[in-house]
Amino acid sequence: MLRRTTLAVVVVVILLAVAVGTVLGTGASGVTAETARGPLVDRPLDVNWHFGPASKVKLQTQGPMEQAVQRIVATPGATFGWHSHPGPTIVTVLSGTLSFYHAEDCTHEIEYGSGTSFSNMPDEIHLARNEGTETLVIYATYYVPVGTGSLRIDQPSPGADCPQ
Repeated sequence: MLRRTTLAVVVVVILLAVAVGTVLGTGASGVTAETARGPLVDRPLDVNWHFGPASKVKLQTQGPMEQAVQRIVATPGATFGWHSHPGPTIVTVLSGTLSFYHAEDCTHEIEYGSGTSFSNMPDEIHLARNEGTETLVIYATYYVPVGTGSLRIDQPSPGADCPQ
């Protein structure tokens, strides 16, 4: 009986958290995404490559993992809304300029132009916008556990002075 009661309380808390996050979250506007995703089916990734004395890559996965790639198009004036991601994300700007804000210092803008890349970790709440005059096109690659729902988690604005 105690297990059922505990399970019921946990389910209610999760449902309330999702409902509150949905109500308080800031949505995207002027943004479209085309997504391809699927589980890594051949083997876990275990890469440790050295490309000389200064450059190396190390990537390791454990357990059932999924990779997703999105081609995201944002019209001038578009906002991605405040959000986070359920796993590490790597973003590359194909064209245009992405204006990027972190929740911790929400008025400090970082600009990423065509041909640049950057990463996000799951605990980073951020906002991206197209504040330019040309259409922005980016590619985002996500690594998440199999069964993860949305690649985007809406978050509330971190403050009244923050961009939306």
